Amino acid sequence: MAAQFNIGDIVWAKLSSFPPWPSKIVRPKKDIKKPKGKKPVYFVFFYGTEDHAWVKAENLKPFEEYKDQMIKANKGKRFHQAVEAVEAVLRKGGGAKDTDDIDHEEVVPSSKPVQKTYSREPLLGKTVSPSTSIGLKRPPESLGAEASIILKRPREDNESDLYNFDESEHETESDIVTSKDDITPTCLKIGFLGLGIMGSGMVRNLIKTGHSVMVWNRTPMKCRDLVQAGASVGGTVNEVVAACDITFGCVADPNAVRDLVFGTSGVLQSIRPGKAYVEMSTIDVETVQDVAESIESRGGRFLEAPVIGTRKPAEDGMLVIVAGGDRSLFDDCESCFLAMGKKAFYLGEIGSGTRMKLVANMVLGSVMAGYAEGMSLAERAGLDLQTVLDVFKEGPLNCAAVRSKGDAILHSRFEPSFPLKHQQKDMRLALALGDELKQSLPVAAAANEMFKRAISLGNGDNDMSSVYRATAL
Repeated sequence: MAAQFNIGDIVWAKLSSFPPWPSKIVRPKKDIKKPKGKKPVYFVFFYGTEDHAWVKAENLKPFEEYKDQMIKANKGKRFHQAVEAVEAVLRKGGGAKDTDDIDHEEVVPSSKPVQKTYSREPLLGKTVSPSTSIGLKRPPESLGAEASIILKRPREDNESDLYNFDESEHETESDIVTSKDDITPTCLKIGFLGLGIMGSGMVRNLIKTGHSVMVWNRTPMKCRDLVQAGASVGGTVNEVVAACDITFGCVADPNAVRDLVFGTSGVLQSIRPGKAYVEMSTIDVETVQDVAESIESRGGRFLEAPVIGTRKPAEDGMLVIVAGGDRSLFDDCESCFLAMGKKAFYLGEIGSGTRMKLVANMVLGSVMAGYAEGMSLAERAGLDLQTVLDVFKEGPLNCAAVRSKGDAILHSRFEPSFPLKHQQKDMRLALALGDELKQSLPVAAAANEMFKRAISLGNGDNDMSSVYRATAL
């Protein structure tokens, strides 16, 4: 039977996949409704983050009784600041601000499927119930088996407000704030194969957050800086897999993935029960399924987890990760995903993450091609391109991609943030998926021809924004 608590009691409160957090039982405001159901809940205040939430009684523990155990299990800076805040209150003999009794209604979560989110601390300054997703005031409709890990950053002062709708119904990105410093790294040994434009930044963030990482790259020289940062190096791919609990792979294309997994001294050579492999490359569904079947046939666990983002998000740890496959492995990768990204979605069966990534990059490529055409038309029409960009930045087109790619076009600076040849590869794979599903994709097909034309002009290794050169002829 769940313990009974009173208003003012200091407790450890746990929400979904959050760690237990120093909290206090408080009285909810009159406009905050209790969830309906059969299990008792209490309304709690989270120290250090200023959160409030309904928490099931079974997820509450007395503070003093479990204090040593909880402190030993969590090394995060913000967590310990919250503990210090509680102890300061206890030293002063402080209790709840409102000592009125609270009714303990019987509550259970809604039967609707909801989106789950993980973070290293409760949602800052927001109220949540056991049946809603973290960061949303209402359960989203029709999310099926999807779940997600979320890590958000504060909005920079010069960022445009992309969320100008009613905040009583939605949260803004700046409402959810946590620090990479608060991530508690997994005790599992992590391997990482592929240190290109994306992989090197991802590994650096794993190291910064305290993960034990062994790396490998086809060109060993690329390992040097990461070794200085704290990584170890494996001589071969299968050596890394043999030494690590979870190994991530991030390489250029399906052929590179097949070589990495099935080649001599490849991933498959060291896969056995207890080993796990996470494929983060953007590839086709057939390849990811072949890899999954081979890994699982040897007793290993497999997860696809391609990333949405370019060089800068990879360096900043702000990628979006879309995963499919072994759910237990997704959960075991929690601290790694928090280190590498701002949000990680679990989408279900193997292939779902790859399909999501191909759709996303197909849309990105189509938009980039249209943007390049627009800039070319503006120039041909005698418009000043700087003024065109200024107009875009003040209107509904304002976003990071328009700003950065527009500046690249304006100044003819095409250092690769995301190489054009990789964007064209993703367009090709998306179009192949469309063919397989009998889906007409005329806009994407036309955009793909522009990227192919740009490659023929020698822009394959340049940034994807250099597709502009295929239009300015």
